[in-house]
Amino acid sequence: MGDYEHLTPIMKAVMNIISRCTLFIYALIAALLIIIALLTFLDAVYLIFAIFSHGDVITGILEVLHVLLLTIIVVEVLETVTGYFRTKRILVRPILIAGMTAMIRKVLIISVDETQVAEMIWIIGIIAVLTAAIYVVGRSEGEAYSG
Repeated sequence: MGDYEHLTPIMKAVMNIISRCTLFIYALIAALLIIIALLTFLDAVYLIFAIFSHGDVITGILEVLHVLLLTIIVVEVLETVTGYFRTKRILVRPILIAGMTAMIRKVLIISVDETQVAEMIWIIGIIAVLTAAIYVVGRSEGEAYSG
């Protein structure tokens, strides 16, 4: 929670209430994310069985990948929330991984046309930056744990 020794007793009480409210809100967010992750996973299972009823298997597979990647994004955001409970700080790496997954999901959705070349270049650039950021954060976390 932090060192509140320099604060007055009233301010310490206020900070304690705010900290408890924050934890309560994060707990509610975690519960909602769990529900969303389960629903998206169940949707993916449903879509897998629906692939065989469609005439176009490739489209069905892309739909399943779309939903599974959405599930991964939700789980990574949930990992950020649970990481906050463990460490009392926001973890950056799960957020970066969720961003990377979102960009990969975007690539799967886009059909490459002449009009979307600029957008595809931006997406590739964002993926490169996110990859570098995940690498740097991973190295700094590794150094923090080994030191």
